[in-house]
Amino acid sequence: MSQRMINPFVLLLMLGICMISAGCVNTESEHTSAAFWNLSPDGSIGFSIPQSTTWEQILEKEENLTTTDLTFKGFAGDVHAILVSPHDPVAFLVWAPGANNPAAGYAEYMKYYPPHGVGVLVMDVRGNGGLTPGYPMNIEKDAELFVQGSWPQYYLNGVDMITARRYLQDKYPGIPIYAAGDSNGGRYAAFAAGVDPGFAGYIGISTSGFHRMGENYQSPLREFLLSIDPDIQVGKIPPRPIMLFHAPNDTIIPFSEGQKLAQSAGQGAVFIPFNGTHGVNREVDDIIITRLTSGLN
Repeated sequence: MSQRMINPFVLLLMLGICMISAGCVNTESEHTSAAFWNLSPDGSIGFSIPQSTTWEQILEKEENLTTTDLTFKGFAGDVHAILVSPHDPVAFLVWAPGANNPAAGYAEYMKYYPPHGVGVLVMDVRGNGGLTPGYPMNIEKDAELFVQGSWPQYYLNGVDMITARRYLQDKYPGIPIYAAGDSNGGRYAAFAAGVDPGFAGYIGISTSGFHRMGENYQSPLREFLLSIDPDIQVGKIPPRPIMLFHAPNDTIIPFSEGQKLAQSAGQGAVFIPFNGTHGVNREVDDIIITRLTSGLN
């Protein structure tokens, strides 16, 4: 389940030249459909999100788990997801898959978790080629939408994870819910956990930040790039727990990039090398399950 990564740094450089030369210095929030964001100069961002409705269809019910197809009907269109849940959960993960991986491609893999008491809600990330419409991660396009006062898809992917967290919290009150993801999905999950204190913590696999590139640009590009940067958002998650996993043999995102993200997260973050290359991995799954079921909150 690995994938070739978009190079965000090339896109950021191109975008910086384009946006600064154009002299775009407007808008930091949008107030439409009762949904808006508030963005601070340091990249801190908060959302006001209207309540969504959820359509549910049980796909299968086994002895140790139930698989449910979900559709969140919100202000920015329908978002699909698949929930694999144990009958007596101790924790949940809201998981954003890596680029080009729809929820349907991860659902079977994630059935490993529920027999151990951990449920996984797999997001059908916008732009990953699944049922949820969208375009692959494109920071240049998102920034253009941002300065126009429209919703960048990066923001919407974070909002979708927050919506999923609220759904689980209502359905399973008192059960801790973590934002998790691999590769590009790990970036979205860092954003969601940094923005939403309702997440119990953050788990990132084979992922990285953008090196605070926004600090090299002028407003409004500066604030937007800081707000989506995992290197910024992971610093807003503590004292909630952070687990980061990276393989020394990762051929997509270098191991050193994962180490830099761990440094941004601070001393409380747990950084764990694993045997493999890039993306989801059973060694990682076992560590996550052990930590969650042993009382990590």
